Amino acid sequence: MAYTLENLKKDSSKFIDYCKQCGFCTPVCPVLKVSDYVETYGPRGRLLQIRGLVFNELRPSKGLGSRVYCTLCGFCEVKCIAALKLTDLYIASRDYLTSSGLTPEEIKLVTASINNNNNPYNVDPSIKTMWLDYLPEKPPTKGKVVYWAGCTSAIRGPETSANAYNLIKSLTNSDVAVLDSEPCCGWPLYLAGDVDGYKSQVGKALKVLEGFDVVITTCPACTRSLRDKARELGVVSNVRVYHVVEWLYQLMREGKLPKLELNEVVTYHDPCELGRHMKIIKEPREIIRSIQGIKLIEIRGNQLESNCCGGGGLYLALDPDKSSNIALNRLDDIPKGVKVLVTACPSCEVQLSSAVRSKGLELEVLDISELILRAFNK
Repeated sequence: MAYTLENLKKDSSKFIDYCKQCGFCTPVCPVLKVSDYVETYGPRGRLLQIRGLVFNELRPSKGLGSRVYCTLCGFCEVKCIAALKLTDLYIASRDYLTSSGLTPEEIKLVTASINNNNNPYNVDPSIKTMWLDYLPEKPPTKGKVVYWAGCTSAIRGPETSANAYNLIKSLTNSDVAVLDSEPCCGWPLYLAGDVDGYKSQVGKALKVLEGFDVVITTCPACTRSLRDKARELGVVSNVRVYHVVEWLYQLMREGKLPKLELNEVVTYHDPCELGRHMKIIKEPREIIRSIQGIKLIEIRGNQLESNCCGGGGLYLALDPDKSSNIALNRLDDIPKGVKVLVTACPSCEVQLSSAVRSKGLELEVLDISELILRAFNK
C-alpha cells in the first residue's frame, strides 16, 4: 500500500492496540537474538518506537533511526497471531525517517551509491561486468532470453553469476544475452523507504529490458523489484521476469530438464525474500529431489519458519557485526552429515559463505543453479 504519514500514525497505533503481547515474535527475531534480547531491538519495541516517533512522543535521533531498522525477514509476521503486516509498516517508517532527515548515515551511503554508481556497493560500475571474465567467450547482447545477474551476484559472487549463466545457456534453445551495462534494479532504494527513488530506478531498469521476451535472474530481490513490486506500484512492463527457481521448476514440470545425478548430502536454506515474501518453498525442494543420488536433509528452521541469514533489509550495511552474527547463528541449524548448504539468493550465499569461512567449517555453500549445473555436468 502507499503509506502517508496519517496511515503510519493510524497503523502504528492500531498495531499496538491489536498486539496480543503473546511474545511469539520475540524468540524468532534475528536482530533481537544478537542484541542480548533487549526489547528495544525486537518487533514490539520497534513498533513502540515508530509510534513514539510519528506522534512526536520520542525525541528524534540518529540512534532511534537505527533501531527502527531490521533485516525485514518477515518472521515476526509469520508468528504474529494478530496477523499484523509489520514489514509494510517498517518500510513506511523508513520513508518517514528519510523525510525527517533521520536516515542512518550507513544507509545514505547505499542510496547515494545507487544514484552515483548504479550499484549499492560504492564500486566503479565497470566492476559489475567483471563476472563475464569467468566465461569462455563474451555473451551476446541481444536475444529472446537475457540473464540478469543483479548487483550482489555480479560484484560479490562473480563465479556464481558465471555458473548461473552457463546453466541457463545449456538449458535453452537460443542464445542467452547479457546487458552491456546492467543498472541496479532499485530494490535497496525501496528498502530504504525511498519509494519515489525506487520507482524511478526500477523504471530505468525495465526500460533497458525492453525487447527481451524473458528475464531470468538468480536474485529474488531483483525478481520482486522488476516484477512484483514494480507492478504493485504501477511501473508497468511487458517483459516476463523469472527467478531461476521458477524457471527451473517450469522446465522440470514440462519434462525439459535433462537427467541430473549427484551423490551429495545437502540441506536447503530458504531465503527470506524467496520463501516468506514470495512463497516459493516447495519448488526448490522438488528441483533438488529430482537429482538422482542426492539426499536432502531439512535444516532446523525451514520453509516459512526459516531462520534469517542477516543479509537482508540493508541490515548488513547498517550493522555488519550483528549481521555477521546472525549468519553465524544460522550455521548452528545445519544437520550433522551435511556437506553442501544450498540456497537461492546471492545475499544469502555471500553471508553464509563468509560465516562458514569464519568458523572454519568443512561445508560448501552453493546457489541452487550451481548445484543443478554440477549435477548436469556429472
